Amino acid sequence: MSDFLDNLGKVVNETAKKAIKASGDVVELTKTSLNIKFDEVKRESFFKEIGGIVYRGYRISPESVSDEILDFCRCIDEIENSISAQRAKAAEIKKKKFCVNCGKELCKTFLFCYSCGASQPEIPDEDEEEEICECGCGCEFGLGNEGDCKEPGPCGGGEDSCNF
Repeated sequence: MSDFLDNLGKVVNETAKKAIKASGDVVELTKTSLNIKFDEVKRESFFKEIGGIVYRGYRISPESVSDEILDFCRCIDEIENSISAQRAKAAEIKKKKFCVNCGKELCKTFLFCYSCGASQPEIPDEDEEEEICECGCGCEFGLGNEGDCKEPGPCGGGEDSCNF
């Protein structure tokens, strides 16, 4: 019985040593995998930075990039235009505008940017209806009465005058 217990002790001891080594391998493998992932993320960051440098160079001098890169830059231009259009649409829905200098989103009524101080163009309020000529000439001065119109055209008198 003592031989059995001695053998059992040896088997348990060797199994424990193998388990410890295996768990150490798992820990080491996990560390290595994390290091690989970290380096891949750093690499992608550098790729992105290089791409930004190349694109900014293209914006300054399009002929400075190869045809292969030129195609990608043109695709980026299309994406940038789409983003700008979508931002403008969102701003319109929210009754906002963008600073002409720094691009900060502003209330439509602001005449100056609160971020950079740049003067902003006045945007007419779409809720205010303009009076336009009833004859359809498009002027905003007359209401279809002959001679009232300040603009030349159908309401301004003369041969094309409205006869209301």
